[in-house]
Amino acid sequence: MTLNIKDKPKDGFERVVYAEEDKFNFYSVIAIHNTKRGPALGGCRYFNYQDLIKQEEDVLKLAEAMTYKNSLAELPFGGGKATIHSKINKKDAYSLFGEVLNKLNGTYITAGDMGTVDEDLKGFREYSNHVCNPIGSDSGLSTALGVYYSMLGCVEFKYGKESLKNKNIFIKGYGKTGSRIASLCKKDGANIEISDLEHKKDLIERDGYKFCDQLQDTSFEKIDIYSPCAGGGDLNKEFLSFSRNKMSIITGAANNQLVNKDIEKELNNEGILYCPDYCANAGGVIILGSRLSIKENLEPNDKVVDDLLIKIKSRTKSILEKSKKYTILASNVANEMALDGLK
Repeated sequence: MTLNIKDKPKDGFERVVYAEEDKFNFYSVIAIHNTKRGPALGGCRYFNYQDLIKQEEDVLKLAEAMTYKNSLAELPFGGGKATIHSKINKKDAYSLFGEVLNKLNGTYITAGDMGTVDEDLKGFREYSNHVCNPIGSDSGLSTALGVYYSMLGCVEFKYGKESLKNKNIFIKGYGKTGSRIASLCKKDGANIEISDLEHKKDLIERDGYKFCDQLQDTSFEKIDIYSPCAGGGDLNKEFLSFSRNKMSIITGAANNQLVNKDIEKELNNEGILYCPDYCANAGGVIILGSRLSIKENLEPNDKVVDDLLIKIKSRTKSILEKSKKYTILASNVANEMALDGLK
């Protein structure tokens, strides 16, 4: 078994590493974007990529977003991300990926992401120490709390009070984060509809929510909050044509929600509030970063974590206020705030 590891320079990135082992079909790309605040922290995505080009595009976008997310959340970590092509059986990847992490010698610390769960983190930890310890509640709970607080920040900015009561909320994605967001909103008296794959329909309906195959099937005449909590790229031209005069606020847990900057411009022109994804979904990295830098067994209700999570509400409101005051896009405001943290 021969693991080949090589670097490929990329403008704006401190390091991009390619690792492959042909016998087991192991293909991994790790991007370290920025370590000014500390070692790069970001999840490992296990996904069936179309090709290496798509895998590279994904990891570069995600790693850069982690730099901004960690800085904006005031964490002592830089930004990085890892990907493993799902050609390889995950369990076969544990030792190989662990070896790559060890070669990086702590400049990148990995965590869970799409396709990787706590069992996988435990598997990686058998071969490397540069892995977040999957103890206590999973990061989806903190991510959900962060999105919930971003919702409160959005409605307070738009309506003058932070209540979700009677608000029509549509959530795309009913996984470990989307399901918890739904529960938090339900407790506040919101009306909720959810879209996901057909096999989730029974679970969604048992939990008391209306199931929709897709956003366009909603029964809401007006959607107060749309919360994308599945894959990236949901905010595109097709979404725009549906959302006009139908939607007020967008904030959710998905990464890379915007297909491009032009979409955010058009949302802004339509008067639709958009909370930058890496502001809204920072709860997951907040709990992981706090466990790494403060105390390993912290939970979301511990004060030090709770304080950081609640800050997402005021930060969201601040971003939207500056966006309105200076007539610039919310993502540009968030980027400037994050860059200030890298000085």
